[in-house]
Amino acid sequence: MASKVDFRRASFEFLSIVVAVVLAMALTEWRQDALNNRLAEKSLENIIAEIKDNREDLLLDSAKITKDLIFMRGWISAFEEKEEKGEFSLNFDYSFLNRAALDVAINNQSMTFIDFDINMELAEIYNTQEFYSTKALDVFDAMSDLTTSTHHTESPEFLANVKGFQFQLGLVMGSINAYLKETQDFLKEHDLESK
Repeated sequence: MASKVDFRRASFEFLSIVVAVVLAMALTEWRQDALNNRLAEKSLENIIAEIKDNREDLLLDSAKITKDLIFMRGWISAFEEKEEKGEFSLNFDYSFLNRAALDVAINNQSMTFIDFDINMELAEIYNTQEFYSTKALDVFDAMSDLTTSTHHTESPEFLANVKGFQFQLGLVMGSINAYLKETQDFLKEHDLESK
């Protein structure tokens, strides 16, 4: 006794199973995309907050560095003109800029779900931040040369150390200005709180 197979019914059941599996996979994919996008949005919010905090720190530093650069220009000018220049003193401050939000976004792979152009802008901002940090550490080396100098403050050797320090401080100030400009443009375009 042979049983008769109903091919239409079997085809319908097979097709139903395939559609159910495909639908389940599509819903899972959609859900995962939604979760990834939410995580990317949260990561971007955290990065924006971090950039704002770093900007505040650098705005304070830039005011102090500007005063130091003005003082050094006057001091060097007075030295070269053999005028009364007063005591040489500086107040360099170095803010350690944070990059934890970016590191978390990289670690949880949410940067993949952030727009490519935003990723490029963030890369530029954090590269400038890294340059600032490197140059600020160089300033400490130059400052060390000044404070450990055995040369009298009236000597040409001391003047050379001051000029070296001024150059390093100028690089730091340039990197601060670049960071402030880049972040200002970025925040103007992407900060959701200010819109």
